[in-house]
Amino acid sequence: MKLHFLGSSASEGIPNPYCKCEICERARTVKGKNIRTRSAAVIDDVMQIDMSPEFSYQVMRDNVDVTQIKDLLFTHTHPDHFNVGDLFSRMEGYGFEITHPLEVYGNDIAINGCLDVLPGYSKQRFKFNCLIPFVTVETSSGAKVTPLLANHAKWEFCYIYFIEKEGKTMLYGHDSGWFPELTWQWLQGKKLDLTVLECTYGYNQNARSDGHMSIETVLATQEKLKADGIYHSASQLVVSHLSHSSGFMHEDLVSIFEPHSIEVAYDGLIKLI
Repeated sequence: MKLHFLGSSASEGIPNPYCKCEICERARTVKGKNIRTRSAAVIDDVMQIDMSPEFSYQVMRDNVDVTQIKDLLFTHTHPDHFNVGDLFSRMEGYGFEITHPLEVYGNDIAINGCLDVLPGYSKQRFKFNCLIPFVTVETSSGAKVTPLLANHAKWEFCYIYFIEKEGKTMLYGHDSGWFPELTWQWLQGKKLDLTVLECTYGYNQNARSDGHMSIETVLATQEKLKADGIYHSASQLVVSHLSHSSGFMHEDLVSIFEPHSIEVAYDGLIKLI
């Protein structure tokens, strides 16, 4: 599998346009991997996870042909992940020479949110699939996807995704704090080739933080994955969904995580497993 990070920031982006903190000011000057758009990803050029506010810019920047994408998974409906207004450009009369419908997957709030902005959509352009926690589905692009419960929003079933394809496995694990017990139970007996976790909080002296992960929570999650046998000798871990409020530039985060064999994502990063 190939995982392409379209964006790697938390909700504000880096730099936050309304922020004059040291990290945002330095990012404006240094640029490079410190410039982060909101988090989203593409798998094998055919499956997308979330749609950020910078979606059009991200795919133009990285030369991604989104007409080839068959499946779109939503983790939840917070605005940095759920920019569904851009889907209108795929409607008949707006997007041309499209040869297949886009299969959209998510919780009930996400599916209804899509329907609200796509009045009169045709089945030649969109098909909608409401996911149930821990129930595996096979997508049109040939992957098996299981939505697992995240520890994030109070009034919404937010999902992280266990994805299987061609003998490889991936956990796309954000937005979430320390995983709920039901999710840990489901993961028992599984093997992961690649795990993507978030690290919104930086250091917060809490190895089981709620809502989002801290550096301590990321390291504790890595240790539990190892202790429970979910990791194997070649397993990889990447952190994304990074915030200026952590107080760290990209190279600082690399220095923090490199001793633990954890990679720090950046916009445009491509991982192969």
